[in-house]
Amino acid sequence: MFVTNLILLMSKTSTVGEMSTKDCILVETWIHPYIYTLTGSLCEHSNRKNGTFYIFKLLLEEKLNSGSVSQEVGRLVELLWTEALGCIGNILSVPINKLSLSDVSRAEGLLLQAQKNLKENPLQVSSLLMEFNSLLPHRNPENDATAKFFSKKLDLCQLIRDVLTVSEMTLRNPSPSCVGKYRALRCNVETVPPGSSEFHNVTSLLQDRKLQIQQVFRVNRPVELPTFQAEIGNVKSLLHSSSPSNFVGILSRGLLLPRAAVEHHGIQRTDVGNLGSGIYFTDAVSTCLKYSNPSETDGSRLLLVCDVALGRCSNVYKRDVTLTRAPEGHSSVHGVRGGRSTPSEFEDDEYVVYSPDQVKLKYVVQFSIEGDQPKDFNGLIYSLSVVVFADLGSEVDGVEDVKNPLDDVTAGLLDSSGQQLPLQAVHVKCKLMDLLSQVIIFQKYTNQSSVPIEAKYVFPLDDSAAVCGFEAFINGKHVVGQVKEKETARKEYKQAIAKGHGAYLMDQDAPDVFTISVGNLPPGATVLIKVTFVSELIVRDEAVLFSLPGSVAPWQESAALNQTTQVSKRGYEGSFSCCREFTLDMSIEMPYEITSLQCITHQVKTKRTDCKAVLSVLPGELMGSDGFQLSIGLSKVHMPRMWVENHPDKDSQACMLVFYPDFKVGSRSSANEVVLLLDTSESMKGESVCSARRIALQVLKNLDHNVRVNVILFGTEFSVRSLYHVKSALISHESCFLINQITELWRPLRALSLLPPSVGVRNLLLLSDGHIQNSDVSLKLLRDNGQHSRLFTCGLSSTANRHMLRALAQAGGGAYEFFDAKTKHTWAEKVSRQVKRMASPGCSSASVKWQQFNPTAPPPVQAPKQLHALFNDCHTLVYGFVPHCTEATLLGNLGGLRLQTMVSTSELQKTRGTFLHKLTARAVIRDYEDGLLDASEAEHESQKAELKSFIIELSREFSILSQFTSFVAIEERDSDQSEDGVTDIPKLLADEDVDFLPYMDWTSPQDDQESDEVRPMMPFMSGLCSYDMMVCSPTLIVFNQASNQTHEQH
Repeated sequence: MFVTNLILLMSKTSTVGEMSTKDCILVETWIHPYIYTLTGSLCEHSNRKNGTFYIFKLLLEEKLNSGSVSQEVGRLVELLWTEALGCIGNILSVPINKLSLSDVSRAEGLLLQAQKNLKENPLQVSSLLMEFNSLLPHRNPENDATAKFFSKKLDLCQLIRDVLTVSEMTLRNPSPSCVGKYRALRCNVETVPPGSSEFHNVTSLLQDRKLQIQQVFRVNRPVELPTFQAEIGNVKSLLHSSSPSNFVGILSRGLLLPRAAVEHHGIQRTDVGNLGSGIYFTDAVSTCLKYSNPSETDGSRLLLVCDVALGRCSNVYKRDVTLTRAPEGHSSVHGVRGGRSTPSEFEDDEYVVYSPDQVKLKYVVQFSIEGDQPKDFNGLIYSLSVVVFADLGSEVDGVEDVKNPLDDVTAGLLDSSGQQLPLQAVHVKCKLMDLLSQVIIFQKYTNQSSVPIEAKYVFPLDDSAAVCGFEAFINGKHVVGQVKEKETARKEYKQAIAKGHGAYLMDQDAPDVFTISVGNLPPGATVLIKVTFVSELIVRDEAVLFSLPGSVAPWQESAALNQTTQVSKRGYEGSFSCCREFTLDMSIEMPYEITSLQCITHQVKTKRTDCKAVLSVLPGELMGSDGFQLSIGLSKVHMPRMWVENHPDKDSQACMLVFYPDFKVGSRSSANEVVLLLDTSESMKGESVCSARRIALQVLKNLDHNVRVNVILFGTEFSVRSLYHVKSALISHESCFLINQITELWRPLRALSLLPPSVGVRNLLLLSDGHIQNSDVSLKLLRDNGQHSRLFTCGLSSTANRHMLRALAQAGGGAYEFFDAKTKHTWAEKVSRQVKRMASPGCSSASVKWQQFNPTAPPPVQAPKQLHALFNDCHTLVYGFVPHCTEATLLGNLGGLRLQTMVSTSELQKTRGTFLHKLTARAVIRDYEDGLLDASEAEHESQKAELKSFIIELSREFSILSQFTSFVAIEERDSDQSEDGVTDIPKLLADEDVDFLPYMDWTSPQDDQESDEVRPMMPFMSGLCSYDMMVCSPTLIVFNQASNQTHEQH
């Protein structure tokens, strides 16, 4: 009957006239309703190798979503929730719904870092705990930083995480129904009849005269069925006990390994102990009683009966607290209880496994012992069904129609009232080296009013830019900005203003917005502000592009102007009608032959050799709304290369690797299928689901018409929708997206893993806020199926879990983009990048091995620490502070083959300066702020807490603004000192001369064009490697060595 229905259903799909040529509907989704109608007893042990296993799992999931809740189960559920919420409410001074999962992750990271510094740096521990208490405010904050304290607080974080996670399933309802709470656990719970043989079998495991069994509940977690490693063998029913307040988490996410090593924990930590960091069980009730305690709600106790796959078990008689896994050749460890004839350090039999996949929950036993005081508890058990649909909003514009809000803002230096001071001159000095640039901007202003004023200067820069210098010249005086911690810098600025001194403050308010506050600008004074920044360039159509914004001056940013830093001076009142003077000079140094130089915005004169060029804007040219744009063509843009720079004043070496691949692979790695995974969970309500709609539409517009497309909506469950219907709903704003409780990404990933593409790779594009449940299962599915599927992630919402989205893309061999609601004008470009990557072969599992030729050299400091996958025509820059290194190797996986390519330079080819050092410092700071330091979110936050002081020191040393620092410059003024000095601007400009080809004559624009037309593209540096495969085996791809040669051919 099942097969007949399946055939009939599949035959019906061929008559659906609305289906687009892009549709590729998954059969599994169509057969789900027929599987759910199957009846029969649930088999206790299902074999994953046959269909029974999957049917059993689907039946459990269906029962969770549609089954009723008995009085006994309802009472247990209410008890568990009351215990969990009561425990948290007694500790925290804020309601739990005021917290977020990101708060919990940061708090865990702070605890782990404080734990590491417990002995070495007590002052650091105190600071970290203050920050911890600010994230999770306590009713009675504790300052006793002991091992026991950290253990207790880590347990608290896990409990808060559990409750917040299951709260999403109740749609954040402050008073969810009992049925809602039950379904939130994602665990099937049934009462075992007291007189049944099953009840007798369970109670026979609990033979103890002190024990009074009240209820036995059968539990099944659907997520454990595909992961439980029953094939290991030696499966035994063993006991595990815990506090009743922990059972909401245990039933919803299973038993977890401890977070920290045993030596860091207090004596009352029971899940880490005599045999290291594992999950502990026993076969004796008397042992469980040592670790159980009565609930605060009704006085009863709880314990678990679990199936544990012990496999080959190693019997030990001595404690070993360092264990993190079973000995070689074994799957578990048994601490044998000592006896008269068996000397042992163990008082009880202890069974330990080191993987959650060896555990499957089976029963929850509710009991009491002699001396326990029962309490009255009447949990309200009622049912309420709530259906919530996503509001898709009424926006009709696509993401490509969004205008940059900065385009409409007035540029220039403004006073606190918003009036504009005249910008008299702008002089720009640029230095380009490969894909890097250093830009120095001189900006001249005059206060034409009769009173001193304070002005603020706000300007945008590319988000990869790093300000690394700030100076001011006022009436002949020179003031140099120093990088200091933000609060220190602001304090010094305000103190200087109060004393009547001149003061200058520069903040990084956002990655692409910088502000300069100029305080106490005297009447008639001329001020020259010098700002230096370094930036990465982009490659488009195999040419390097350099650009500056339209005015080279900042755009007005109201948020920055609204800050009050000086209140004692009057605003500027005057006219603004002067001409701007504009000059721009640039030097260009490339590793390969420059084939073309094209400035599409200005007339320029040039000097050129094979690899170097100097450029200058002709007199009379003005800066228009298009800004300044330059395109540089290279003969071998895809060649990987290495740059090394020595610091001029100390023993320090900065390195940069450039990869712009052009992989030559066969058709078996081609991508002709895309699956859009749209998150419709509760946390995506409102603006997030509207953003997902707009991005999904833009993706569909960008995809090639020959690509097959699936659209999967997922939350607690998932469904595959016809592309025609989904696209119609996206365009017409139809409320077809049911808000679907929690984000269980593993479900569609598992279904897709069962149906791999017959040829090529399948691209999965996830649109989500990243609050993924059972993330370990999702990450494992992505890694296990990397040979045929890649996951690309698009982050949405200001509260998105960016760490998880990066980790998913990392595990899935894809790339991550975040779609900030404040910068919607960038969305179209970000969608285009993701679509371009999906159409390209990719090198996943990328890493860099630095070859250091001094065995005592400190380890490399690399940024980004975790490399994303590499794709055709998408450049990747890897920075590092790596002493004694002139060689590095890129490793990766390209279509199932191992990739290995080496790049190198020589001692003679090293440069000297701080240009690359500053960009390396900025890369390290950016990786700290936005990167992936560790796959574990708690460890990621711990490393951030550990690195904070290093980041501040790096920011100070290389004058790189960060989220913790600002530039401040103080000009001390004496009332008796003359203010009539003159700033020699021509000399300052001459000091920044970039012409490193002084012996060559300038070429006019006409001469340069004729030269380009007849200039042959001579081969250069033929020894450099490309990504064309030179030697190939089933497991290894080796490339020629690349040397970064920059010798000139004059």
